[in-house]
Amino acid sequence: MTVLSLGGTIFMTADETGSRATPDAANAQVAASAQALVPGIALTHRAIANVGSPSVRPAHLAAVLEAAREAVRAGARGVVLTHGTDTLEESAYLLNRYWDEDAPLVLTGAMRPANAPGADGPANLRDAVRAAASDAVRGLGVLVAFDGALHLADRVTKGSSRSVSAFASEPGGPLALVDGAQVQLLRRPVSPRPVPLGADLPESLPRVPVIALGLGDDGELLDQIAPGAIAGLVVIGSGMGHVSAPAVPRLAALTEAGVPVVVATRIPRGGTSTHHYDYPGSEVDLIARGCTMAGLLRPAQARLLLQAALAAGGGSGAAAAAFAPFAS
Repeated sequence: MTVLSLGGTIFMTADETGSRATPDAANAQVAASAQALVPGIALTHRAIANVGSPSVRPAHLAAVLEAAREAVRAGARGVVLTHGTDTLEESAYLLNRYWDEDAPLVLTGAMRPANAPGADGPANLRDAVRAAASDAVRGLGVLVAFDGALHLADRVTKGSSRSVSAFASEPGGPLALVDGAQVQLLRRPVSPRPVPLGADLPESLPRVPVIALGLGDDGELLDQIAPGAIAGLVVIGSGMGHVSAPAVPRLAALTEAGVPVVVATRIPRGGTSTHHYDYPGSEVDLIARGCTMAGLLRPAQARLLLQAALAAGGGSGAAAAAFAPFAS
């Protein structure tokens, strides 16, 4: 079993007050100490980086994919990646667009530094190793192990910035529970595993900003975007993917210029629609103006999918096709 690490709280140390956690190279022993927690599973550890997760870049994840594939093809039953929790759900989602092995790739991390009372890193790492070694989850792609639960990469979301039970799956709850050496499946995915977008994750992705349009906001900021400055745009709308009527011409100008515009919603459940409302700024109106609806994808996922689709080539048409499986 191979454990890869990108850093995060699991490899951080807090000061004497119990706060101000910072990266600590000495805490690589966290991975080494996991061996005692999983007797019978030989572990090897390789550090990719030791950074806070807001500083994780596509190049880091490209290195993770390369190292993980090498490990699996050399005989590893699965691969574990430790990662900071701030962007863990984003990395899991993006990695799942490219992971093409049956062996599990399981992300985990911690909410408490390694030297904190009740540090959750060791237990999470143990559970991730157990999951990565389990035949029960082979072929299910990238997973997240946290606080005794196992989540699908495309469903997991960070629901708390403080609790050790930080992650949840929307909708439907976790995929499995990890109890000691047992991985107990609670359900199996109904949808087939997504087809990988390509063999290699690019070391950089096209520039796709995210803009939220709320009450009284007509998207005036869009007037300041120079032609060619962005490769695509994700809009966080309201309800089922709605914006104000005055914002529509601004979005239409982008789509007419060949810039893909994807509309997501700020609502945590239910996603966007394609057919419920037909008025200026509604989803039906926006689709008619060339926008694509994010469907069940959250804004952060929509951004990553649009970036990956554009990086794969094909322009606006290919980008729209990438979102078709998530439409609702």
